[in-house]
Amino acid sequence: MSDSRKMLLAVVLLLAVGMLACGVDVGGEGPAKPTVEILGPPSGSQVELGEEVEVQYRAVDAVAVMRVELEADGRIVDLQSSPTAEGQPSLTGILRWTPTTAGTHTLLVYAYNRDGVTSDAVGLSIIVTPPPPTPVPPTPTDTPAPPTPTDTPVPPTPAAPTPTHTLAPPTSTPVPPTPTHTRVPPTPTHTPISCPMITINVPSHAFPRRAFTLEWDSTPHAVPSGWEWGIRLKGDEASWTHLPVPLDPRPREEGGHWKADYLRGRGVQETLYWQVCLVNMSDPVRTFQCCGPVPPWPIIHTR
Repeated sequence: MSDSRKMLLAVVLLLAVGMLACGVDVGGEGPAKPTVEILGPPSGSQVELGEEVEVQYRAVDAVAVMRVELEADGRIVDLQSSPTAEGQPSLTGILRWTPTTAGTHTLLVYAYNRDGVTSDAVGLSIIVTPPPPTPVPPTPTDTPAPPTPTDTPVPPTPAAPTPTHTLAPPTSTPVPPTPTHTRVPPTPTHTPISCPMITINVPSHAFPRRAFTLEWDSTPHAVPSGWEWGIRLKGDEASWTHLPVPLDPRPREEGGHWKADYLRGRGVQETLYWQVCLVNMSDPVRTFQCCGPVPPWPIIHTR
């Protein structure tokens, strides 16, 4: 073999090794995907309603695994990220989900590598059964009372003749009855407030992980005593959903604006409508008093 052919062959080999090192699929099928497997529980397992399910996984990638997500019935319910910012070749852990409805539910696990490539989904089914009914204690049987002893009859004593008295006419004037006081209705548990004008500023989109910060202004700016910020949302056809109050973390004041962190959509591309409200914290049912804007602010969430 001539020297020129030997040099050409060496260059081709060097290029092939470089492409493999960079993660390029020389077969033309694109970058390699990470792989993920479910170690437990087995598919078809049964749990009671409200019982937490722990899904143990192991994810592997030739580049680096960045995070693993658990999806239940089409919604992201838990995720774990690599403890290192650059990812790691393998990641093992536990993802958790608590069912809220009975029936058969599908759980899917995805892994993402440093290049943003998603693994094929690995799934299992979980059968959720309602809790057993609470047994009703039996009604205690009443013990019959003992019979009352019979008294020995005593012979009657002859009555003395009653003298006849002549009744004198009344000399005092009858006193009229004291009037009954009218009951005063109880005082309401809270006093309504004057609604401030609320304007939501950002954002208009939230993606790719659906977490975002909601920012708004209000006039007047201060929160009335005994009240706290609350947030509710709804989809196109859904009714209003009230987020727990107080929010965690609570809204903060920054740069003349109010901000609430770590709000999330529902894991699919859709338009949700958000409203900022004031909540009466002294009211046991936490009454929401929602002021402007009308209509509520739409935010597009993209998975």
